[in-house]
Amino acid sequence: MSRPSSLPPDPASDRIHVVLVEPGDSLNIGAVARAMMNLGYRHLHLVAPPRYEPARAAVTACWATDILEGAAVHDSLEAALAPMEQVVGFTARHGHDRPSHLLLPQWCDRMAEEPPARTALLFGPEDHGLETEHLAHCRWLVRIPSASANPSFNLSQSVLLALFELSRRRWGGIAADEKPRPPISEFAQLDRLVEAVLTQSGYFRKGTPRPVPQLVKHLLRRIDPDEREMGILMGMFGKIHRALAGQVPVKPVPLQDTEARDD
Repeated sequence: MSRPSSLPPDPASDRIHVVLVEPGDSLNIGAVARAMMNLGYRHLHLVAPPRYEPARAAVTACWATDILEGAAVHDSLEAALAPMEQVVGFTARHGHDRPSHLLLPQWCDRMAEEPPARTALLFGPEDHGLETEHLAHCRWLVRIPSASANPSFNLSQSVLLALFELSRRRWGGIAADEKPRPPISEFAQLDRLVEAVLTQSGYFRKGTPRPVPQLVKHLLRRIDPDEREMGILMGMFGKIHRALAGQVPVKPVPLQDTEARDD
């Protein structure tokens, strides 16, 4: 059963193809596969990888080995891009002969407005990125915002950020991971317990400023406990109440012993 925080399926993600041009580090390739699996993408293409070792890539792929096994390896970029309908290049480099960049969020906005198309996301080699001849295939060039002191991202980081931003449109379909809330009647019961404890302990006494008891009630509501947390609060204040009333013996237990039992 999927968790409530899981991304819902998106047919559009099947049109996205991640294309790595001459990737030099198999560990990076595995990390790219993992990022794709995390966000629901499955098409991976490797163009002329010089030293690709599938077993080494599997080390960082974790549960994404299916993507590695299904990855298409091409001798040339032209072969990888032949079935694509549009190509998007990811690069931070500027130059007089290069088209202007879109920032990553701007490109995602444009993608959301256009009809779905089989799209290649093009990422260059780790050491120098995409070359001018690679960019000639691109409809758009995209830059991922970064600090000027260190403008380049690791290959797998770039893929993860691009796919993450591209996936954000699906977040509205994620079911909230909500825990059961306690009924209002339990807050009234908790109020009585807390008031009894604070009165028995002498915190509430003659001369206590009138707003303080009400502030305590508001505080208990602002922490917004779920059912389990409410049970802990009720049990905690109930035990203190009975101890202060002399109804149960008080036997202090060292904190480390309590933690050991909780484990």
